[in-house]
Amino acid sequence: MGAIFKTMQDDQQESMLKTLHIGNTWEFRYFKIKAWIYGITASAITAMTTATVDYVIVKTTDYSGIIGWIFG
Repeated sequence: MGAIFKTMQDDQQESMLKTLHIGNTWEFRYFKIKAWIYGITASAITAMTTATVDYVIVKTTDYSGIIGWIFG
C-alpha cells in the first residue's frame, strides 16, 4: 500500500518475500557446496574406517571380515 497505511500483515509479507529468494543468492550456493564437501569427506572417512576394520578382522581372526560376512 504505502508507508502511511502499512500494517503488521504487510511487514510479515515483506519478510516472507525476502526469505523466499534465498535459493538465488551466493550464500545458498556456498552452503550447498559446503554440504557436498562435508558429505563426500564423511563418506570417504567412513569407507576408509570400514576397510581398516575389515583388514584388522581378516588378519587377526579366522573370519572373512565384514565384506565376506555381507556377501558370504
